[in-house]
Amino acid sequence: MLLEGVQVLDIGSYVAAPVAATVMADFGADVVKVEPLTGDPYRRLLTPPVLAAFPNFFWDQDSRNKRSLAIDVTETAGREVIERLIQRSDVVITNYRLELLERLKLRYDDLRAIRENIIYGQVSSYGLTGADANRTAFDSTAWWARSALMDMVRRPGAPHGQSVAGMGDHPTGMSLFGGIMGALYQRERTGKGAHVQTSLVANGAWSNSMMIQGALVGFDPTELRSPDDFKRSPLASLYETGDDRVLLLSILNPDKEWLPLLRVLDRQEWADDPRFSERDARVEHNMELYDAIATVFRMDTASSWCQRLDAERITYSLVQTMSEVINDPQMYESDVITPVSPGKQLYAHTVNSPVWITGVDKRAPVAAPGIGEHSVDILSELGMSGTEIDALISDGVVGQEEAES
Repeated sequence: MLLEGVQVLDIGSYVAAPVAATVMADFGADVVKVEPLTGDPYRRLLTPPVLAAFPNFFWDQDSRNKRSLAIDVTETAGREVIERLIQRSDVVITNYRLELLERLKLRYDDLRAIRENIIYGQVSSYGLTGADANRTAFDSTAWWARSALMDMVRRPGAPHGQSVAGMGDHPTGMSLFGGIMGALYQRERTGKGAHVQTSLVANGAWSNSMMIQGALVGFDPTELRSPDDFKRSPLASLYETGDDRVLLLSILNPDKEWLPLLRVLDRQEWADDPRFSERDARVEHNMELYDAIATVFRMDTASSWCQRLDAERITYSLVQTMSEVINDPQMYESDVITPVSPGKQLYAHTVNSPVWITGVDKRAPVAAPGIGEHSVDILSELGMSGTEIDALISDGVVGQEEAES
């Protein structure tokens, strides 16, 4: 595998940084998840009623293919174990707050003093400098709200919508993964380690960068939008069908797709209508065109429209429900949803990490670890004797639990 033999130490919590370690594990890296004795708080993000009825699917998705070491890093003996792990690790990943990293002596400079060529991957909320460097955040606040994505995606005048769980964490983790891979490549060439860092707000701004760049040059539509704005781009808008489904058209090349769309709608006469026949005319009469297209789409079912749109190779999508996503054949045929290895988990598939390399295998997902499930194995690999390990457990420095069922 691509990253076989690469040792990764995941000293983070929740999603944005640890998920970068998950992707590395998918490509074969040996990832040790360092947790407090009570476990990563991400394990408890789902509410008790949900956990009583279902597997811990948040934790399982983002912590697969890792080994867990439960340890109190504030104790001297625990710190010694962490330093020994750092000495053997190629990559350390964290998203702890700057103040906590300083208190625990887990900053880049602290780790570089232990292993000079360490790759240190770090996710922060708002960056490592500035007034908000120590401000707490999750992706909903730093990635979604602070970047104006939350404001820009709503229909003008409509209430703001909440982000989906992990919506900004996962792309932020992919940014960190890319940076770490670049740093590993640099180390292969130069032998030097690196401090790789990204932030939730930077990734939110990157996701919204086209509109932010517009604002930077004076084009800011925030105060100019109206409830009818979604009609202003009738070839790239939402339409309701006769059975109350929603289709999203995304025709960005009307010179190519305008006439095929008219065939789909059975409105070929619009090709000669002076309001719609040319691109400039369609822009001038955009509200009329939207209403005309909307009227037609309401005349038939989503299934019928999808068949016609597919036949003409129009760029569109049905707005799918969650149940449709998990039953979408394309998700399985393209390995977006991938089989898991047989084991204790109660499910057969999971969401794959979104990178594939031709000729490079990925590890079949195995169940996420229980708290401290691999503590004894990891300490043994460090050369510690059974007596030393037993002492750490009895002193409450190291935790060991059975695998989660």
